[in-house]
Amino acid sequence: MIGLIHITPFIDELIDELTLECDEQYYEVFQREDFKIDDAKDVIAKAYLSYEQEMRIIIAANKYNIAAQNALLKITEEPPENITFIIIAKNKNALIPTIRSRMRLIAHKHKAPVVPFELDVKKLSLQDIYEFCKHNDRSQQSKEEIKMRIQSLLFALFQAGIKLNQKELALFDKAIALNQNDATEKQNYIFLPLLLRIYQKQKKKP
Repeated sequence: MIGLIHITPFIDELIDELTLECDEQYYEVFQREDFKIDDAKDVIAKAYLSYEQEMRIIIAANKYNIAAQNALLKITEEPPENITFIIIAKNKNALIPTIRSRMRLIAHKHKAPVVPFELDVKKLSLQDIYEFCKHNDRSQQSKEEIKMRIQSLLFALFQAGIKLNQKELALFDKAIALNQNDATEKQNYIFLPLLLRIYQKQKKKP
């Protein structure tokens, strides 16, 4: 049977779903933070044991070592009898194209709720902005998390009835592009121009 690749940010939940009604002797979960060559060898050894019924081998990781993936190429293309491979990743680009070409890919669509923005955009002060940036300097967030914060700021403006002109909307476009293109960009380089513009806009209001 052809193997499956699941793309989802909710790895634990999917593993629970895939194993919910399975007898424990007929599935094996290899869940790692970083899937390495030794893990691939363990998977291969497990797959070559004899099974009378279908055996699911579930591999899940946040990161996949390239050498480990190459080690799995042959066995995923020609799995032993009664073996089904299921690979779970947060992003399809975590997997090399040759692995993806051997298995059927299922991308799970998840509509994440918009998290409220931390500041009250109707009552912004320079002190608020300073404290916000100070907190950012102490925290590390992924590109996806920063993107969601930009979106939550936009949503907060919409809820507050603060309309943006073309120049202001262009600032948000620039912020999203900056976050997308530069993984090392500090959050304050992204948020500070936006917050100062909103602060100035609110000060001008009668």
